[in-house]
Amino acid sequence: MMEERQYKKKKRFSVFIVFLFIFAIILYIILFKTSLFDVKNIYVYGTRSVDKSDVIRLSGIEIGSNTLKINKSAVIKSIMKDPYIKDASINIIYPSKVEIKIDERVLAVQISYKDKFLYVDTDCVAVQLGDYNNKLPILKGIYVGKFEIGSKINNLSNNKDIAKLLPLIYNKNIYNSIIVNGSKITLKTDSGIDVVLENVDDISYSLNFSEKILNDLEKKGYNSGNILIVSNGNPIYTP
Repeated sequence: MMEERQYKKKKRFSVFIVFLFIFAIILYIILFKTSLFDVKNIYVYGTRSVDKSDVIRLSGIEIGSNTLKINKSAVIKSIMKDPYIKDASINIIYPSKVEIKIDERVLAVQISYKDKFLYVDTDCVAVQLGDYNNKLPILKGIYVGKFEIGSKINNLSNNKDIAKLLPLIYNKNIYNSIIVNGSKITLKTDSGIDVVLENVDDISYSLNFSEKILNDLEKKGYNSGNILIVSNGNPIYTP
């Protein structure tokens, strides 16, 4: 009786092992040898200037790739090689859909560099060397020094006023150049009226206040002069 029970026990165990082996083979075939987990759709969100096809190319993911073999960290690292891309994330919706979300850098100014212009974003990051861009104000008075595309320019990021100013002026299309002279910042406008901020404590408040005055002066037909704010003083307009 004892031997018979042991025999039945071994037989059940053998059957279980065979079943487990067959199940593993079937599972492997379903996961890796069929098209069930092949990528059928790739969606890219958040692009403005970067082409969606370039994002997909950088990701290395192709239609027909196996979603189970996608290394998210490697994909993000590859996408981030584009200096215009500030951040990226990837979401895999099994079995066959991939979503890539990116956050693009926002260009704020350009700096003359040799025979080209260096485009700089709102985080003081060097984004691209290119030709003159009539949509970007020229930043003058700061020595760029060594820089690497895709990284912060130390001489800009270490200047607290400029680091605060760049996110405030991007995409406003009213300034054509910004001149830095120590603690004095002159913003030249297309209307001909300069905004001068000298040794101000709250650059956001001072700039906002100056722009309201600028708008009022432009409506009244003024096209020259300076709006000056020194420290915490009131704005002074001189024709």
